[in-house]
Amino acid sequence: MEAETLKPHVKEITREGFKLLEDETRRHIVFMLRDETLNVKEIAKRLHLTPQNIYHHVNKLQDKGIIKLNYEQRNGHLVESYYSVPADTYIYCDDKITESSTRRCMDILFGLQELGTGIKPSLETAVQLEELHEKYQTTVNDPMNGYEFCEQCSYSGFFMKFGPMNPLLLNRIYWYANLIRMNNDDFEESVEKMRKLRDFLREQTTN
Repeated sequence: MEAETLKPHVKEITREGFKLLEDETRRHIVFMLRDETLNVKEIAKRLHLTPQNIYHHVNKLQDKGIIKLNYEQRNGHLVESYYSVPADTYIYCDDKITESSTRRCMDILFGLQELGTGIKPSLETAVQLEELHEKYQTTVNDPMNGYEFCEQCSYSGFFMKFGPMNPLLLNRIYWYANLIRMNNDDFEESVEKMRKLRDFLREQTTN
């Protein structure tokens, strides 16, 4: 029998994979597979759902690398697939996903236009917005980076005792934790960069 390989505490996944964890059922599946290797029928029984429903979630999670096929076992004429997780905690780094950043800024501008802000979306504005946002992100001191934050979460019983926490809630905790850690100079710099970003957006409106 092969020696068991220890899984890492943190694994980077794509933004699409991270969004899958916004679904409560998928978070429960990942939580269960942190401690045990289970098949679809076992997961379905514990969550009081149909195997067909669980297959749908499992396929999506496996496709994004959030869970993995651990082994297969024959049970009569059927072959059961058993799943586990490759890590305890998942993160994605948005600053490493650069291929569509300008397109995302265009989507943001169209969203602002839809809200009646008076902004007129253009490629030039999207590029400038991207540059300002990047400047804001890279110049403001971040006392605790995302990787360190998720490392702490993976060791904490509070963050995992009810299943993996909603990613949107984790982002707010991360943001507040950094606000607490900021010194006055860092905070004032952050406010100034945010003011420049606000002024730029206001200049793009037709109101």
